[in-house]
Amino acid sequence: MFSQLLQMPLFWATLTIAAFIIGQHLYRLLGNSAFLPPILTGIILVSAVLEATGVPFETYMEGGQYLHLMLGPVVVMLAVPLYQFIHAMKKEWLRISLAITLGSGTTVGLAVFLADIWIGDLAVTATMATKSVTTPVAVTLSEQLGGISALASAFVIITGVFGALIIPPLLKTTRMDSPAAMGLSLGVCAHAVGTSRAIELGTQQAAYSAMAMTLTATLHALALPWLV
Repeated sequence: MFSQLLQMPLFWATLTIAAFIIGQHLYRLLGNSAFLPPILTGIILVSAVLEATGVPFETYMEGGQYLHLMLGPVVVMLAVPLYQFIHAMKKEWLRISLAITLGSGTTVGLAVFLADIWIGDLAVTATMATKSVTTPVAVTLSEQLGGISALASAFVIITGVFGALIIPPLLKTTRMDSPAAMGLSLGVCAHAVGTSRAIELGTQQAAYSAMAMTLTATLHALALPWLV
């Protein structure tokens, strides 16, 4: 009976949600520690179950696809804080455009340069170029660039977790922690994980982060196939 349960898509969708809820609970118990965001805990728990049961990833994704369908509405919901600050953003469109273009260009250029020097594998280097965009875009881009889609997801998650961990204290130390700067930095460098952190910091940070994440993903999707 248990083996039959492991083959049911609904079981894996439910398990994923439960793992994330456990991650949220642990996150709050630790005082919202950026070292262990709910998404990281959820990934560890689900991966442990998959490893223990020997269930292939393809079977898991039969249930995971249901959660993928929810990503669209969740992203659209980010338009709510964005709308509240759209007038202020219009006045700063040039500075915002430069920040996103130069910031995303720097992250890609540095990642590709270091990957090429330290690893020297073309597939890994191409995959590394997609590390600073949200997962669905990164997976598609990595395939177009000749990279490894599964590795792209791992790079995206690692980048997001470390970005959400490092950016807030770094900007505070350098006294560049205005809500706009904080939001833009989290959105450009740490995509969805950074945006979830920005939501905790404030509405303005969330608005700027959502905008930066969206524009960075769009810019990378248009430019990377021509540059890499």
